[in-house]
Amino acid sequence: MRVVKALAGAAAALLVTVGGGMLLSVPRAQAQSQNEQIQIQQGMAISPVKLNLGGRDPNLVYFGSYLVNAVADCNGCHTSDPSQEYVAGGNPYFSQHPTKVNPANFLGGGNDFGAFPDPAGPFPHIISRNLTPDATGFPEGGNSYDTFVQIMRTGTDTDHVHPTCKGAPDTKCLPAPFNGDLLQIMPWPTFANMTDHELQAIYAYLSSVPCVEGGPGEPPNRCTGVTTKAIARPTNVFVTAASILLDGTASTSADGKPLSYSWTIPQGSPSVAMSGGNTATPSIQFSKTRGTYMFQLTVTDSTGKSSTDTATMTLQ
Repeated sequence: MRVVKALAGAAAALLVTVGGGMLLSVPRAQAQSQNEQIQIQQGMAISPVKLNLGGRDPNLVYFGSYLVNAVADCNGCHTSDPSQEYVAGGNPYFSQHPTKVNPANFLGGGNDFGAFPDPAGPFPHIISRNLTPDATGFPEGGNSYDTFVQIMRTGTDTDHVHPTCKGAPDTKCLPAPFNGDLLQIMPWPTFANMTDHELQAIYAYLSSVPCVEGGPGEPPNRCTGVTTKAIARPTNVFVTAASILLDGTASTSADGKPLSYSWTIPQGSPSVAMSGGNTATPSIQFSKTRGTYMFQLTVTDSTGKSSTDTATMTLQ
């Protein structure tokens, strides 16, 4: 799967969308031939998505767009499925013109190539991966440039999604002689012949395209970096009232689904009467003992991932 992802990533790095007919002056050090200048112009014209060029060399990004969109067709494998590759009315295979690539899942992965190596056998499905940058700003699930080059040059599956079977195939492993440490389907042996300059351009382009949610092995909210996190309030405050409400409503869920709440009193904290300890806002009735009180909140999302936080207050 990483192979498919890496290939699409290489191609995706070339996609760039820029409005207007702006022409670029290409420094000789970056584009040493008139032919590459033409490719840069073409890459700028054909990118189907708006690019984030902040801090990046536009010429390198647009050259990457040319490689991804005009040469490698990375999106052909790294879109959700062939039926979603083009927008309605822009599918060239239906004699619809002009061609218009669907930007909604551009390089977002999810294309199921079926069971490999035999569709009829108990083998794993190869699914193209999400090549767009996540919340870290790095493409392909946060891969550094060095890791990207390693994938493209050697086909290494850094995710180790489909190991080589040690016994009978079980739909999760690849039978020998297929090497589970390497990406299958993706033509990395061909991409390995690219120059360093071309790989730099592809990576620059992949880093510039909009983030797309989803994709095999990707966490929820990969674009925003939102995680399951407990936030217990109020904290570090002085209280004089005999009762208060604790508040865990600011807690976040990685998958966007409702959280389960559990409030407890840590060892060493004075005891209190608590009502609604399995809700986001339980009620606390203090004893007459002055001092520091602690309340620990644990939230759990629908996938079972948990997070804890502690509210601390001093009763005066």
